[in-house]
Amino acid sequence: MRFIAAFAVLIFHSSQWYHYKFDTPFKMFLHNLPVAVDFFFMLSGFLIIYLLLVEKETTGTISLKNFYIRRFLRIFPLYYLIILIAYLFLQDGTQVAWNKFMYFWGNFWLIKQNAWTLSALNPLWSISIEEHFYLFIPFLIWVTPVKYLKYLLWSIVLFSFGFRIFATLTVPDNWMTIYMHTLSQMDLLAIGGLLALYHYHKPMKFNLPQWVYPSLLFAFVIFMSLLDSKDYTTPYKASVKKYVFDIPLLFLLVFFVFSDNKYFEKIKNNRWLNYFGKISYGIYLYNAFIIDLLDRIQWLHEHYFAKIWLDIGLTLLAASISYEFFEKQFLKLKRKFSVVNN
Repeated sequence: MRFIAAFAVLIFHSSQWYHYKFDTPFKMFLHNLPVAVDFFFMLSGFLIIYLLLVEKETTGTISLKNFYIRRFLRIFPLYYLIILIAYLFLQDGTQVAWNKFMYFWGNFWLIKQNAWTLSALNPLWSISIEEHFYLFIPFLIWVTPVKYLKYLLWSIVLFSFGFRIFATLTVPDNWMTIYMHTLSQMDLLAIGGLLALYHYHKPMKFNLPQWVYPSLLFAFVIFMSLLDSKDYTTPYKASVKKYVFDIPLLFLLVFFVFSDNKYFEKIKNNRWLNYFGKISYGIYLYNAFIIDLLDRIQWLHEHYFAKIWLDIGLTLLAASISYEFFEKQFLKLKRKFSVVNN
């Protein structure tokens, strides 16, 4: 599922030309593909909080040191490699506050600028939000009795919901604030945590009729083709409408992970999809870098489909090479600090 989400973002970035040349429902579908980032947030919240709950139950405590070392070894190496590559090879006169990205403050700087920056750095806003979440959530899980965690997580959801309403009413040009402010997106990580908490108390298992899954997927595609997930022009659209997309994504996550559906089982056991899932972090970060390079080749400006295939192929290649020869070395160290199995 990580790969599917990362691939959705890849397709969105690769098909920007289509957004400007055509006006069809498929254009809206492509326009909405970044909701995959919302899925990443929910998935991260689910995995991190579930593992912390199991660790607390198994050991009676939570090793904050081991947690932060694991996050450091998984996130930091590739994150800072992308910044280094952008700094050395991709500068084109665009204003960049490099220090903000160095300490995971890039999303707030982008909001202040109210504009995107170098292509290779733009995806880092979502990594910043996850790091902000990781900074405080293990401590809160550690000090909060399990029976009160649902109130903590629901409080985060409601606070985030209220923040989006507040920002819509008080920030004149609010798009960047709603889209990438940590307080605006924190509810998704908390929703993933609520799912983890529910599963921790009562392990989930679904065995629904076969027709339910394609029906839900079809309905979601219709939503994606008709509604604009990035329209934040009213308090309702900024605060409530996002859940029209995120709740179906949550159900898809639940059904995929906890269902006995034979088609889901085939997907989960597919060797190639599992491998692409492992390199999904690289797919997500290298894609913008590859696009930046391809944009500098004039011939490709008139050969859109060739550019899309090159973008997909080179992104997968770069992510695979990076995983095998760079990230794996840190992941081997990361396992030494694991308390429970992922």
